[in-house]
Amino acid sequence: MGCKQTKVTPLKQTSPEEALEGKTNCPHELYYAKSQVTSSTPRLSGDEILQQLREEGLVPAHQTRGGVAFSVPATECVSSRGKLPRRLEQIPVRCFYTAERRRQKADAFRFNKLVDQVQRKQLDREIKHKAVKDEKKRRLSLKKMRAEHQLQMREEKLKNLDEERAEKKKKKSSKK
Repeated sequence: MGCKQTKVTPLKQTSPEEALEGKTNCPHELYYAKSQVTSSTPRLSGDEILQQLREEGLVPAHQTRGGVAFSVPATECVSSRGKLPRRLEQIPVRCFYTAERRRQKADAFRFNKLVDQVQRKQLDREIKHKAVKDEKKRRLSLKKMRAEHQLQMREEKLKNLDEERAEKKKKKSSKK
């Protein structure tokens, strides 16, 4: 007993010329044939690409020391995405603020810092006040519990005394 082998027919590839003439039904062979027969465009060197970019105005003609800012015209389908993120809006530009604006910002910062300090102190006072109130409540409840306990003990003592006196009276009355 052995395993049954299946016959595999080898794949017959057509030459690129035959595929271009339409002698194949497989689109993959046609695509492969076109890529083999047609000559590819020669690759441009770096200098040629840079020259084309200069001609189109995308790269400045000569390099200056500090770098050059130039604008690239946007196509009609490209649109801006709206406002910048807040973190980018708040980045100060060097020498942008006047002395008056710097003073205003410093005053606002000091005022905000003062407000924070006052709020922190007030919060600390409120926390201390609450802690004192809670401690008073706890002490008062302890006092009440002690007073109630002492009252119960006195009542028990009085009850025991009354029972003892009643027993003594019974003993005296039974002896007579």
